[in-house]
Amino acid sequence: SARPLSRPQPPIQVYGLEGRYATALYSAATKQKKLEQVEKELSRVWTLLKDPKLSSVVMNPHTKSAVKQKAVNDALAKEKMSPVTVNLMNLLAENGRLRYTPGIVSAFGKIMSAYRGEVLCTITTAQPLDDANLTELKSALSGFLAKGEVLKLEVK
Repeated sequence: SARPLSRPQPPIQVYGLEGRYATALYSAATKQKKLEQVEKELSRVWTLLKDPKLSSVVMNPHTKSAVKQKAVNDALAKEKMSPVTVNLMNLLAENGRLRYTPGIVSAFGKIMSAYRGEVLCTITTAQPLDDANLTELKSALSGFLAKGEVLKLEVK
């Protein structure tokens, strides 16, 4: 008989390499009760990686992984990040996958959004909606939400 998985499963499934890392991160953060902290730290990590000084080392395919790891470790140590976040970034550096960080941050964001019961809805209109139409639209869409879900509306 199959043994049930002991790690916490995210509320939604995210796919691809980024999804696997995000799911593993969700499990680790849940076990340590640090979900919100890790979410904040991840967006900080992404900001750090955009810094030209760090990204020139980290995103350069010719830089040895040990050098990348040290650069990432030093940056994270200054920020006093949690072990969960540090471990993820070390793993990505070790495996030469730091370039996937934006996708992993995005996938983790989707998981966290679902965890909070947020339902993302994007509306594309030819003309901007006035307040009356927007209110009507929100109330119509709210009828589709399950108990405890929150509508996150994006109008394009």
